[in-house]
Amino acid sequence: MKKIIFVSVIALAILSSCSNKNKTNPLYFSNDMESANCWNDNNTLVVGAAHSGKTFSKVTPESPYSFTFHKPLKDISPKRVRRVEYSCWVNLSSNTSKANLVLAIDTTGKSLLWVGTPTKQFVTEPNKWVQMKGKATIPANINQ
Repeated sequence: MKKIIFVSVIALAILSSCSNKNKTNPLYFSNDMESANCWNDNNTLVVGAAHSGKTFSKVTPESPYSFTFHKPLKDISPKRVRRVEYSCWVNLSSNTSKANLVLAIDTTGKSLLWVGTPTKQFVTEPNKWVQMKGKATIPANINQ
């Protein structure tokens, strides 16, 4: 089963199943920590000073991976997903973090696509919520 995974604090995905630039048939898919729809619990959720809502995923050296979003591509769109734009909000205690916002598409035991966006491209000062954004083209050989 192919899954789309966003490793993030709060993810917002905008997926486009159209091939032209004018976005005549865009697909918009959104989710947050409070809804817990399609999120994989890895014991990093805490209630506190979240960007929005009350819940966030706290990453530490002991728990280096945040809450992850999993959903089969076919459940996001019946059409082939060609491009993905995604974002999340991060708040780092240090602006020297080596963390990444990751988009991964995989099948059981096999990675088909992995795109990592370093937090240092967006975070310039610690202890401040910053929105990270990424985008990726989904190769034609990745079918739903």
